[in-house]
Amino acid sequence: MKSFPIVPPSIEDFKNTNLEEDLRSADQILERIATPVQLSLVAKKIPIKFAEYKISNVPAKMIQSETISISTEGLTFLSPLMISVGALTRVWLEVPDYWSKKSRLVAFRHTEAPTYFQILCRIQKIEETGKRNQKHLLTAVIMSLDPVDEKVLREYLGLGDKNT
Repeated sequence: MKSFPIVPPSIEDFKNTNLEEDLRSADQILERIATPVQLSLVAKKIPIKFAEYKISNVPAKMIQSETISISTEGLTFLSPLMISVGALTRVWLEVPDYWSKKSRLVAFRHTEAPTYFQILCRIQKIEETGKRNQKHLLTAVIMSLDPVDEKVLREYLGLGDKNT
């Protein structure tokens, strides 16, 4: 096998880059990412299971809680664990009569009706609450929500159709 020598960058390579311009554009990108999203949430308690997003997550490792408020854009819930701002979180929402509501909107059937659906969220804000700051109120923005599940959630929350 033929090997090629590694050539270190020369001073001319560095002279051709504009570091200040690169830093300014990176700062602008970070400002856009860090800008908080305004969420209009409905006060509704829905049982959830959640965990920080990892491939190795299994249902047994998920933490049980309930939402404080929710919409199709985001949710707030209590957590005994501190999850960092910006972390991806897998959330299972257990909407009552979920499958009976979804089965009216889809053409397929299940032998065992699911009782929950999954969403992927990004933690936007953390507030410490409770005695000795043992609980954390997490505000999360929904990153991924199936369109049919979104209709089911809108119907359950009484938000009406998305287009109206």
